[in-house]
Order: sequence, then structure tokens, then C-alpha cells
Amino acid sequence: MDDFGSGYSSLNMLKDVPVDQIKLDLHFLTKSGSPEKSRTIIRYMVQMVHSLGMTMLAEGVETAEQAQFLQAMGCSEMQGYYFHKPMPVQDFEHISASI
Repeated sequence: MDDFGSGYSSLNMLKDVPVDQIKLDLHFLTKSGSPEKSRTIIRYMVQMVHSLGMTMLAEGVETAEQAQFLQAMGCSEMQGYYFHKPMPVQDFEHISASI
């Protein structure tokens, strides 16, 4: 389920739609609003998702601090500028072939 936490991706959808992975909306990681509230929400969302037998991918990770926090909360799948900027498919294939 993409962009969980915004729009039509609500808690109610978790019980009605068969999904195995939640993609956390990037707005939970931005600096708007209360950072402490965001961290608390993320902490409990990761716990809930794991309790439901799903995995969570966090999008919009831009700093080492965000990545470390998410990892400490049990979210090991992340994407964002911290890891790499968007690139053409050919460049990605070249990088992934060398790993």
C-alpha cells in the first residue's frame, strides 16, 4: 500500500485490502509539524505493521539521522535521496550489476 498515512491509505484499509507491505508516506519524515509526534507515530506504525505480518518501506529518507531512527524502530527497508538520487534505468542497472 503506497503512501500510507495520507489520502485513501488509511487504517481502515489495512483490514479490508490484502497487502503485505506498507510504504510510509514521506511526510512523516519532513520537518513540518512536531518532530516528536512524527517519531511516536512512526514507532507505533512500524510495530503495528509488523504485528499484522507485513513489512514497511519508508520513503523520503534524506539524512543519516532519519535512516538510523527508522532502523532502530525496526524499519529496515528505506528509499530516498540519502541513498541515491533518481537516475536513468541504464545507470541503475550498471550500479546494481557491480554490487
